[in-house]
Amino acid sequence: MTEWYQAKILRLCELNNVEEKKDILTDIKIKFGSLNNRDAEQVARNLDYESLFSQLTSSNGEVIEQICDILTILFSVLEPGEIYQRYVVEVSALITNPNASVRLLVLSEFLRTASHPQKIFQLLADTTLLISIINRIGDNDLTVAECAINIVKKVGKNPNGLHILYKGELLRTFARLLQNDTISFRIYEVIVDIAKTSREALEVSAQSGFLNSLINVLENEDILLQLNALEILTELAIFEEGLSYLEQQEVLNKLVQKIAQANENPLSNLLIPGLMKFFGNVARHWPNELFSKYPVIISALFEVIDSGDQNILGSALDTLGFVSASVEGKYALQALGDAMPGALKKIADIVQRMPTTLRIRGLNNLALILEVKKEEQDNRILSLTKQWFDSLCDDPLDMIVSICRQPFADIRQAGLEVLGVISSQVWGQEYISIHPGLVEFLLDRNIESFKECKDAKYEVVKCLSQAERDIFDADTMQKFKQFVNEGPYFVDINTEVAIEGAL
Repeated sequence: MTEWYQAKILRLCELNNVEEKKDILTDIKIKFGSLNNRDAEQVARNLDYESLFSQLTSSNGEVIEQICDILTILFSVLEPGEIYQRYVVEVSALITNPNASVRLLVLSEFLRTASHPQKIFQLLADTTLLISIINRIGDNDLTVAECAINIVKKVGKNPNGLHILYKGELLRTFARLLQNDTISFRIYEVIVDIAKTSREALEVSAQSGFLNSLINVLENEDILLQLNALEILTELAIFEEGLSYLEQQEVLNKLVQKIAQANENPLSNLLIPGLMKFFGNVARHWPNELFSKYPVIISALFEVIDSGDQNILGSALDTLGFVSASVEGKYALQALGDAMPGALKKIADIVQRMPTTLRIRGLNNLALILEVKKEEQDNRILSLTKQWFDSLCDDPLDMIVSICRQPFADIRQAGLEVLGVISSQVWGQEYISIHPGLVEFLLDRNIESFKECKDAKYEVVKCLSQAERDIFDADTMQKFKQFVNEGPYFVDINTEVAIEGAL
């Protein structure tokens, strides 16, 4: 069976005509695609790949693409690492092939190997190969670079691989790539991703000196570089040991100072969104840490929301959403007194009057502010979310419902998601039950034409179908349950026929 494929590949190597080569490759792909799994594995295992590899350096671009396509299929049938074991020299050389598709083909195969707990040792034993892979992090083709990044992350998360990466020529290869500002952030992404896997990984990463290099970028005059560094450091800060490390290095104090001095430097405003996002993520995981140690951050957050500065308002809303996401965060905000009710009044203003992108962002974060998981609901937290909802404006439910009736899918969906959050809480169910026409609006399928809105409305009705007893009458509860049983996309045939008849 393999003979047919081998003969075709031999013929491929003899030909010079591009169209004839493409015809042969098409034949190979079609015939291989018709094989059952056992026969496909037998052919893939018995083929001599050297001839195909030679064509990856000497052929027309379209032919190379087709060969890569076929090799991807053939490799996928084999065990990870099998091709590398048989063709160490040839495969290793292809990592620097001029064609990006060839580099991606080989790196994708190494990624399969790195992802296999028993096969990764093949990569760990070949320092020269690892250096070649690290160098590809600096590839001009982003897809190739991303694949190399993922391989090195896998290697670094292996206890043996961790120590191999940060010594000798591999360490020096990382250091060389750090000289280029653009590529350096790809390297920092790898280093932080490895560092946050365990305490040992953090220690080894810190000893390499690379984490300090990243922290030093925060002192660079280039705001864009500082923003990139902040984004990567955010990943480290949400890992407990990572946050402790950053505190030991005085990073959080320095960032707090940047916020406090924002008014002194006009360019600092560009940095505020990144700082807000950083501290928002910290607050999401460690709200009490942030409130007790860095109260200036919370003050700055409320100041930005109150100022209504549209350039940085979106980031401030996201940060408030992050801070409020946990019950712990909600109580910490409640302890600040009037700050939160004041911010909510501002959010009500934003979702009614500001540009659409900010309105949607305001609604998305309002949903986070009010959301409480079912298992965390008790009288104390429900009393707080009700109080916050009531402080939005004179008639907050009417405001949300009017947004849910808007003809634009994005903002309508955002409004329905807020409605979904309050429909899972007893006070919200009570409000919905007495709001004129709201139950009828929720049960009316004919007014929803957008899939995402149908899904959001379905979630509201699903929550209401599980409402506390005596909030809705038995007939309404039966309608809710029927709506849920029929699913989000049910179409009443009788209604359709009646409409067609009228036409």
